Amino acid sequence: AVVSTQSGHYGRDSKPIKSVSFVKQFEDSSGVQKDLVVTASLDQNLCYSVVGEDFTTLYTLKGHSQTVTSCSVAPSTEQIASGSWDTYLKIWSTSLDEPCDEEIKNKRKKHSGPVLRTPILTLGGHSQVITDCCWKDNTQLFTVSYDMSVKLWDTQLMSCVNTLSINSALQCVDWSERAHLIATGSSDKFIRLFDPRGASGTIVHSTLVGHSCWVAGVKWGSSDVELVSASYDNRTLLWDIRSPKTYLSVVGTHSDKVLCVDWSAADNTVASGGADNTIHINKL
Repeated sequence: AVVSTQSGHYGRDSKPIKSVSFVKQFEDSSGVQKDLVVTASLDQNLCYSVVGEDFTTLYTLKGHSQTVTSCSVAPSTEQIASGSWDTYLKIWSTSLDEPCDEEIKNKRKKHSGPVLRTPILTLGGHSQVITDCCWKDNTQLFTVSYDMSVKLWDTQLMSCVNTLSINSALQCVDWSERAHLIATGSSDKFIRLFDPRGASGTIVHSTLVGHSCWVAGVKWGSSDVELVSASYDNRTLLWDIRSPKTYLSVVGTHSDKVLCVDWSAADNTVASGGADNTIHINKL
């Protein structure tokens, strides 16, 4: 059931939302547990909001100069990462108690609406749009790009510490701590698995073959051998990486491109969203 709806980002010129991630739960002044979410939009901003009967945006995260394509929350829930068409990776604080200088300035001006928050770190290195990002741990994260590279960033060193290159524009990425593998989906219809440890990280661990169009989303399950994928071929597929030349099963089909996918390990459920304006929930 729908418990809350956000029509767009704050302001008169709200644009479609490109990415969303749950951040954490918090207890409001009435003692009620509520969810905090972050959304990324074509309006070049992210919004950090409270989910209740409606969305209340606490902070507008402003710093990108083009469409924000992706957002991801660190395992500690203390930081948000975002990627954009401006080619930059930005890191933001999720703190509700420690406003930055810009926030203090806006409050002094009695700023109405969401408070402006600026990034705590900006990292550059990609030559084209960052299409997706995901955290490896609380200090390192991966990004993928149309520039045909996967980059590993270290927020403490404030730099890129490894780059993996392939011959196709990359659409999505997910990290498995259990398998110690990166899964990527690309425009050449393949899913590639990389081991980022040491020099072997430059070599593809395996390639999963089965989709007939762009792979738009990949998500690992609770085990170290299974993942699901979403594709422009209208299908969501289940894979066992020990059998890379064929998928285990078709989880679901849409009447148009499948744009995103997620896997709930708790109840073994896969959710997918498509260009047909539908969300499919499938029990494995």
